[in-house]
Amino acid sequence: MDAKTLHPYTRDLHILYIEDELKILQQNVELFEIFFASVTTCTDGKEGLQTYKSTLISNDKSFDIVITDLNLPYMHGIDMIEEILNLNPKQCITVISAQDDTSQLLKLINLGINSFLLKPLQETQLLQTLYKISKNIDNEKTLLLHHQNIVISNEQLELEVKKRTKDLQEQLYKDHLTTLKNRFALSKDIKNNQYNMLALVDIDRLRFINDLYGPDIGNQVIKQFANILEAYTYESACTLYRSSGDEFVIASTKKDTASFENFVIKLSKFLIHLPLFIEKLGEEIYIDATIGVSFEKKNLLTQADIALKFAKTNQKPLVIYQESMNTLEKMQNTLTWKRKIQYALENDKIIPVFQPIVNDKGKVLKYEALMRMLTIEDNKEKLISPYFFLDIAIATKQYSKLSYRMITKVLKHIKETQHIFSINLTYSDFTDPEIMKLFTDTLTQHNIGDRLIFEIMESESIKDYKLLERFIKKFRKYGVKIAIDDFGSGYSNFGNIIQTRPDYLKIDGSLIKNIDKDRQTQIMVKAITNIAQELRVKVIAEYVHSKEVLEKLHEYKIDEFQGYYFFEPSTSLVDEQDTV
Repeated sequence: MDAKTLHPYTRDLHILYIEDELKILQQNVELFEIFFASVTTCTDGKEGLQTYKSTLISNDKSFDIVITDLNLPYMHGIDMIEEILNLNPKQCITVISAQDDTSQLLKLINLGINSFLLKPLQETQLLQTLYKISKNIDNEKTLLLHHQNIVISNEQLELEVKKRTKDLQEQLYKDHLTTLKNRFALSKDIKNNQYNMLALVDIDRLRFINDLYGPDIGNQVIKQFANILEAYTYESACTLYRSSGDEFVIASTKKDTASFENFVIKLSKFLIHLPLFIEKLGEEIYIDATIGVSFEKKNLLTQADIALKFAKTNQKPLVIYQESMNTLEKMQNTLTWKRKIQYALENDKIIPVFQPIVNDKGKVLKYEALMRMLTIEDNKEKLISPYFFLDIAIATKQYSKLSYRMITKVLKHIKETQHIFSINLTYSDFTDPEIMKLFTDTLTQHNIGDRLIFEIMESESIKDYKLLERFIKKFRKYGVKIAIDDFGSGYSNFGNIIQTRPDYLKIDGSLIKNIDKDRQTQIMVKAITNIAQELRVKVIAEYVHSKEVLEKLHEYKIDEFQGYYFFEPSTSLVDEQDTV
């Protein structure tokens, strides 16, 4: 992706750009004006919304693209975006977001926003994002222009692009305030020069200086700081860039990480309370700087930025990137799984599998229904466990749809067979009106309650045991039995369990898998079993995976068993007379 490819799609577009940091605003406006027909700017969310409304009313049209930061004064970016989408649901919006905005990004994803630019802006990401959204807009406009018989010759476009290519390239890769290479030159050089280490240097409280003395003085500070860094790095075989309003990058192709680390440590100390004489003021201004460093060759700039933000958050002058700081991968994973879940729901790929539960003789008594996502990989069907997507489904507000789909299919199996099935329910399930209506309607119309078991997941999420008791009481009338799942996993409360009077306790697999070797889990399982027997509650052991585990469980007179030692979960049922 380059300027030549992008420019034909952006040159007639009009954008609204909202950013409250004036230096970043000015710098990005210079860049956007290279590509777009016009750039309208605002510095807070309230002003951005009003400008959008005014343009919509006066011109009977909206901007082609809205580009906005999130943390805006007077009106948060997410609130502004919601108002804009209410006015024009089809408005193209691109969000500039920091690495640590995970919760905000989830809200944006649920609003339907799927175009993001991560701070600091990188050439490849910016050009690819602008190309994608501008091409989509261009395609729509081309259809309209076609009906008006307006055709632009490809040869004319090519001549025009060639004429401006040289100027565009120079403007694209140079910072005009400091004459240093800019962030787009940095992105290009990272790819071509294979930098091995990078330091991101940020001037602390530059916005305060701008507010106190004005942007002209702020620019003088940036220029002097750039000159000092340039002199400091002159003999270090490093390359210096200005990556954004108050940030500079020092990059090195060397492989001696110890030498580079010593270099940035000395630089960090040098930049503590650094005096800059401002001629226009006739006095010195003292500044400090924060440095984030990355030695990870992959995603150098992104990781250095994460280290920088970590340093600022923890008030440290210098921080070296560690993997534990990274939230980008988590955000990308969330977005990927959200789309997979949506596709699975739309294409009926959420299915139940069934794992038999057996008695002490190995005879199949019933089945636990378990959720799976059906996918195709390498032309083969693959079943994905909810371990990989359930938390994301909850975070992106898709869980209730998954659960409803799963329960509907299991109830269908119960109606069509004579087998006993158990269904896992969370606290959110038995407080969901639609799911409760599904159970009530089905059990009222079909006499299947005595072949249904609700497995309530025993966790800290159960806040209201009175509500749980009412739920159990309601469905016992239909013959439904109750099991407490994952018992002993860390949240169990014997008093609350006694009040719910379950029919079964399912001991958590973490206590079962090593019971043949772990003395502590043996004591705990024995205690749980003894109490359950006194209460006349049957005990089911999950995760039985070996003969040794089974023999140890027999010592405690466990009632029923479940695990890979007997049967794996399957889309088909086995004969209930089968034994292992």
